[in-house]
Amino acid sequence: MSQNSRFRHNNRRNQQKQKTVQDINFSEELNPVVKVFQEYALELDDKHDRYERIVKLSRDITIESKRIIFLLHTIDGRKNNRSKVLEEAEKRLTKVIEVNFKSIALELTGQDPYQYRCAYSPGLQEFIEAYSFMEYYKSGADEKSDKMSDWMFLQQKMQYERDDKLNRVPDDSQESIESPNQLDIESDVKTVTQKFEFFVDPTEYILGIADLTGELMRRCINSLGGGETDVCLETCKVLQQLYSGYYKI
Repeated sequence: MSQNSRFRHNNRRNQQKQKTVQDINFSEELNPVVKVFQEYALELDDKHDRYERIVKLSRDITIESKRIIFLLHTIDGRKNNRSKVLEEAEKRLTKVIEVNFKSIALELTGQDPYQYRCAYSPGLQEFIEAYSFMEYYKSGADEKSDKMSDWMFLQQKMQYERDDKLNRVPDDSQESIESPNQLDIESDVKTVTQKFEFFVDPTEYILGIADLTGELMRRCINSLGGGETDVCLETCKVLQQLYSGYYKI
């Protein structure tokens, strides 16, 4: 076989392969099963992207909660800085609720929160630990505040609202009326308030309170090193109550 005939044969074979591939691609586009799996792929990509965004938000919550816990450990009776530290800690915790948890709630709007539970669970538990630790210090300063907030209280604090602007649909009767004065664009926009929330799982709350025991033990050791034996005994009683409560679960 000459070189020219071999070249024509290879060229003809390549053209047949390209035509076969095009026919396969065209048939796949018309195949309903392929279309369904393409939709599944888009849905999975959207879920994975949302999961990663929630993980990043949860990581930010974890970092800020740890910083707040370290801040609360700086409370010293000899420095008389309890009220100042508690005020700053409460302000920062409120900001976490209004910013970070709100962003997660927006991501979970219309979604099943249990599918993304592992994404935000570490941040939520760390936040509950910091929030309950702050309330523990406040209960020591205020005799009327002898209880820590339960998960329903946190659930109420994580209720949000968002204003969505929607275009008004004009009536047929209004379209037929010709007016020399055109209405403003703002009058054609309708504001709708949408309510959403961040779901606080009771199990996550229980695990967060369990993590609080470690911070109470650290406070007990620090107070003992500073000569505050009464604070150490008080903290030990709280730990005994927590142990008794968890033992009954």
